[in-house]
Amino acid sequence: MRKKGYLSACMAVTLTLTAALPVYGAAGPGSTSITIPDGMGEETWNRLNDQTIEFDELSDLVRYFNPDVQNIADSAGNELSNQQYVYDEMRRYIRDLNDDAQAMKDSGATGSEEGMMVYLTLKGTAKALGGNAEKMNNGIKRIDSGIRKNVDRYSRTFSSAADQIMIGYNSALANRAVVQKALDLSISGYEAQSISFKQGLATEADVLEANKGVLAAQAALDQLDNTIDGLKRSLCLMTGYPADGSVQIGEIPQLDLSVIGALDLTADTAKAIGNNYDLIEKRHGGSNKTTTGIKNKDAGISEAEQNLTVTMQSYYQEILQSKSTYDAASTAYEKAVLEKQKADRSYQLGMLSKINYLQAQMAFSQAEGEKQTAYNTLYQAYSTYQWAVNGIVTASEQ
Repeated sequence: MRKKGYLSACMAVTLTLTAALPVYGAAGPGSTSITIPDGMGEETWNRLNDQTIEFDELSDLVRYFNPDVQNIADSAGNELSNQQYVYDEMRRYIRDLNDDAQAMKDSGATGSEEGMMVYLTLKGTAKALGGNAEKMNNGIKRIDSGIRKNVDRYSRTFSSAADQIMIGYNSALANRAVVQKALDLSISGYEAQSISFKQGLATEADVLEANKGVLAAQAALDQLDNTIDGLKRSLCLMTGYPADGSVQIGEIPQLDLSVIGALDLTADTAKAIGNNYDLIEKRHGGSNKTTTGIKNKDAGISEAEQNLTVTMQSYYQEILQSKSTYDAASTAYEKAVLEKQKADRSYQLGMLSKINYLQAQMAFSQAEGEKQTAYNTLYQAYSTYQWAVNGIVTASEQ
């Protein structure tokens, strides 16, 4: 019999309740210190680590590489690991106690009154510990479920923000082409005015005014480049990449526009109410088990559901309005393509001046940029709607 061992084991269980396991730091994409997560294929994992940010990868990049999400997951995971370690130790001690009791029985030691008392004590202790262990195991399962929900919530919230940043980045890129054409046109205008001034066909004031146009266009381009760089740095930070890393950023995916006509606002609103994390918290919140408390809780939930219903209606209308704007921009773009083709032919035949040709190119770039911006706005509206269906609505909108 290992009675001394049993007492030491019980002491160990008590001591390990305060044990702490080491915490590891988060690493970014491409790091060899992170293993492939369970349930993810090697091909998908390699795509996440290829130094290119694609829109359909954002959720996984945020989940596995965003520093804030990783800190939340690591802290919660350490708590769970501690609890799991203690549970495993308790199960081992229970096996030892039962083994000791069985050994006593097999040896015939239970034939004496004292031996039977020790045997029953061992079995009783093992049974009591077994009950405690099961309670602890149930607690671990609840902790694990809570951790997953908490990490999932933060991961989705940050993923939603990353979506908006990437859409904004692509919109800024689309607008850059327009501003660049404006700068090119301003430079050509300035050069033309300078030549005219030398020929006595323009005044110094005309030249200065043309130069102001160049400076203004250059300042606008510089500001836009700063915005693009800032959005890229933000997106890198959101996805675990170094802010100054040489990362490529992909385009916004093409949306099947038929999905807009298939949207079911009523059904989607019901899903949004069921999935909304703030509402879930309210439903599980306390009411002090008083009539007033329960009434206030129900009223708060009802008000939040009504607010979310209004928000979903607003999101839906925004999709429809964005779709209408995109359709108009697409029509204007098709006309601009024809005008550009006409200008290309005229310029090649010498029937169009350089400035007029640049003006035609700028008109085309503007139509192209407006179409892309309208599409990005539509995609953003659709993305915001879908995130709301899946439980994520920013506090200011709810």
